[in-house]
Amino acid sequence: MRVLVFGLLGLAVLTGCGAGAAAPAEKAGVSADKIREREHVIATCMKQKGFVYAAAVSQPKKEPVSADYATMKEQRAKYGFGVFSAYVYPKPSAEAALDPNKATIDKLPAGQKDAYRTTMNECRVGALRQVYGLKVTSVDDYYDQMSKAIERIDKELNGDPKLVELAAPFAECLKAKGERVASGRPGDLSVRGLSVWGDQAGKLAENGKMSAEAARPYLVKEIRSALADLECGKDFYAAYIPLSQRLNNEARVQFGFSEQ
Repeated sequence: MRVLVFGLLGLAVLTGCGAGAAAPAEKAGVSADKIREREHVIATCMKQKGFVYAAAVSQPKKEPVSADYATMKEQRAKYGFGVFSAYVYPKPSAEAALDPNKATIDKLPAGQKDAYRTTMNECRVGALRQVYGLKVTSVDDYYDQMSKAIERIDKELNGDPKLVELAAPFAECLKAKGERVASGRPGDLSVRGLSVWGDQAGKLAENGKMSAEAARPYLVKEIRSALADLECGKDFYAAYIPLSQRLNNEARVQFGFSEQ
């Protein structure tokens, strides 16, 4: 199962059109308004219980994955699947937005820290119910519901007739090119390259810190593999990426996150 749970203001998560569907910018505005409303509810709740709380409304921005063939080819020709390129072309780590309440919590005595966190989670649960209409009973229940939503997304992607039809020739083409294919399910094929090269990078890194110089020859091979993957999966990705983005964005909005 893909991991899409990161952190709701200190916790964390996770495009389609149809009649009456809002434009992407409009939907983004609606979700941002909901986030501000949620934070206001939490802050009010905390204040009523004697605690100071700073609203946390900023969320890490991530560029959406393009389904355009020319764009994907250009990206893969330089970065491959994005594994060894992280060593060759290092970027500043994309850290999650810092919790503005961390400094407040750090200054509290040990006993009060626990009380603050417990109260904050209770207020968050209340805000999720009030603002998003989620029937959650606790933070753990919230996580469980997100996990189930992710499982439903995986099931829908792996059971989509068109994707299943396109996945078969994609997998066969990869095998014919000598690429490793452990599973022919749409979801697994979509992350196959990242998984294969990620495993290799992980094994190499076990023996010490990977340098840009050491990673470069592996990146050359990874790029070759990524371009072969794209050629085999051109039609598959054109169908898979838009559906995956739509389903995941719907879940993100449902559970209190901005679209990506």
